[in-house]
Amino acid sequence: MEWFTEFIFVLRDLFVHGLVGLAVAYYYYYRLNKDLLGGFWGATLIGTIGAVIIGVIAGYNSWFIVLMNFLMIPKWNDIHLARVNIIAALIGSFLFLYVLNRINHDKERRD
Repeated sequence: MEWFTEFIFVLRDLFVHGLVGLAVAYYYYYRLNKDLLGGFWGATLIGTIGAVIIGVIAGYNSWFIVLMNFLMIPKWNDIHLARVNIIAALIGSFLFLYVLNRINHDKERRD
């Protein structure tokens, strides 16, 4: 009976990945009016495959989660290395540099 519940959980996860792929395909195909390979259904399939692959890479207790936890609270064996959320710092830095670049009218550097 345990294999059946595991099978139902896998089907549930695939269904959620499919819904995510469908939502992103809808956004790109109908909202942004992008021409995608295979039209709407091709985009849904590619979006679902992408959701499954990234979901496996960034799954629960994988290396990605460990890395993100370290970047949010950098510590080594219960010794805090810094009191800085590195992810928030990176996002803030990129955001402010993006805004600065847009204020400067997206000009390119001349050397």
